[in-house]
Amino acid sequence: MNTSFANFPVPISANGSDAGRRNFTGFPAFWLASRQDDDLGQTTRVSVWILVAASLLFILMRIYCKLARHRMLHADDHFAIAAWLALLGSAICTNVAVDLGYGKHVWQIPREHINEMSLVGQISVTLAICSQSWSKSSFAITLLMISDGIHGKTRIFIWFAIVSMNLLFGVSAMLFWVGCTPVEKAWHPFTKGTCWGPNVIITYGIFTSAYSGILDLVLAIIPWKIIMGLQMQTKEKFGVALAMSMGVFAAASAFIKCSSLPELGGRDFPHDGVTLVIWGSAEAAVTIMAASVPMLRMLVRSVKPSQRRHRPSQNRSRRPLVETAASSKRVYYNRPRTDLVTMTGSTWTSGTR
Repeated sequence: MNTSFANFPVPISANGSDAGRRNFTGFPAFWLASRQDDDLGQTTRVSVWILVAASLLFILMRIYCKLARHRMLHADDHFAIAAWLALLGSAICTNVAVDLGYGKHVWQIPREHINEMSLVGQISVTLAICSQSWSKSSFAITLLMISDGIHGKTRIFIWFAIVSMNLLFGVSAMLFWVGCTPVEKAWHPFTKGTCWGPNVIITYGIFTSAYSGILDLVLAIIPWKIIMGLQMQTKEKFGVALAMSMGVFAAASAFIKCSSLPELGGRDFPHDGVTLVIWGSAEAAVTIMAASVPMLRMLVRSVKPSQRRHRPSQNRSRRPLVETAASSKRVYYNRPRTDLVTMTGSTWTSGTR
């Protein structure tokens, strides 16, 4: 969330009266009066915290699936956790900004709150961008940790996606802090100085969001190429491939956020920019959930063995051993298939437990 107060002129009224606060917005008086009760602060607060809670649920289930199978947390898990912590920090800052007046029209916000709200907004947008970047990195690293199928040009492309996304998102976050002279005018909008036009941040933001959305789609397609070539049952193939393709929802969030970015240039951003704030948090939350779905397949797979344990005792008896015709291996018919590719947390293994 960026509070675009930096380009607003200082109120005309020297005594800080309500009239002076309204004059500097440039809106007609009759139009201001008609929208006095249009406050979106609570909508912002509730939406952001729902997204934080939903993504936390997926993170906790992801960690549980790892620890329950005595697996260590890997780099993709660490990035996912870091992304959620950044999202939490962004939500806290958004909550503080709402208490200061975010969600209301700019002429309804007390002037003494604008500096503080601007600073909190700058911190919020930085954390939200970090969350988006790290959550996308988590999913890409998960692909890199597939034991077979990721090599050569595909592996180079995934590394390129990770590095380029983090660089682009890093520059995007930095632009909110360095776009004014003096620098503090970015969060002290009534300080004398100059700032870049809002089109700089808007154009770059649209490019970054569209680029990350396209990469989300490509990373969602890569698992299909790999999994369809494995020796697995068709039903199992589609289940694994769909689980690894949840990045399409992250891409959708990125593209929707693109359509909201022009609000950064509006004169009434504290009110009109609510959509951008919500979708910025949604992109990070949805990416965290999408990156965690492949791990949660382990939870689903564990349901069937649990159900078998509760069947009558005569059904639990082990069938006799048989000798296969093709080999000398002795196989239990009711044992889990170890020749299938099974997901073990962050890695995929073939024929191992």
